[in-house]
Amino acid sequence: MNIKKYFILVFSIVGVFVAAAGGFIVAGLMNESQASQDENKSEIVDKQQFFQLNKKTNVLIMGTDKSELRSDVMILASLDSKNKKLNMLSIPRDTRIKIDNKYQKINAALSIGKEELAIRKVKEITGMPIHYYVTVNFGGFKNIIDILGGVDFDVPQNMNYDDPLQNLHIHLKKGMQYLDGDKAEQFVRYRKYPEGDIGRIKAQQAFIRALVEQKLKLEYISKIDDLYKAIKENLETNIGALDVTKNLSAVKALSSDNVQMFQLPGEAKMINQVSYFIHDDEQTIKLIEENFGYKISSN
Repeated sequence: MNIKKYFILVFSIVGVFVAAAGGFIVAGLMNESQASQDENKSEIVDKQQFFQLNKKTNVLIMGTDKSELRSDVMILASLDSKNKKLNMLSIPRDTRIKIDNKYQKINAALSIGKEELAIRKVKEITGMPIHYYVTVNFGGFKNIIDILGGVDFDVPQNMNYDDPLQNLHIHLKKGMQYLDGDKAEQFVRYRKYPEGDIGRIKAQQAFIRALVEQKLKLEYISKIDDLYKAIKENLETNIGALDVTKNLSAVKALSSDNVQMFQLPGEAKMINQVSYFIHDDEQTIKLIEENFGYKISSN
């Protein structure tokens, strides 16, 4: 078996939904020559030898919107090699941050200061080290879902939305149904939930669970080459091919039982006629310490 591509298969299934809304972890996708071209970007992450046995590896996943400038989706994923589990923290795109003494939404950090600024702001919010980043655009999502054979999913509400400027047309009915690539993209891009962006995050997390339960199976190894091609053209990362092998046992052990998803604590507020998500510092520290294994309060 090609270890590198098996690693890609596992993480593409866990994170493929973000390719439609932006991006997720496809660790090890780049070959060594591509990784060497990105060596200068390794300076923006925490320096140490990563992907070690019995260590945690944290990856900031950013999915770009149609302009490929703003991060429409942002997830901090933490792979625990010792306990063989994956924890993911969703960060709302409207999270309020300060850049150059001006308040902004965190989805603007990527366009203002690229990966370096986005990583710095997420570290300020969570207190966690960030070892790698992955930035993914829309391309390839529908193809990946179709390669995997689609997903059976219970759509929580009727979804109708048209935006001719983005060539975005969403028309889904509530209830259990088969989602091919086109319908899956409609689902993950839909935003009109009663809870706003929080509702969207909950829906996306439910979609991840369905993907893991239905597609994290050995039978999909035969599709590795097709998945590899579909993903490779649509992402940027500082993860090299040699990084992935040390965590193979942890990755192979992943299932819906040891993949947990969390959301940054806080609440939505209107400030000066702008909708923001205001994160709760105290609750964030509690969540990180109890679920991600970092001691933040004493830092």
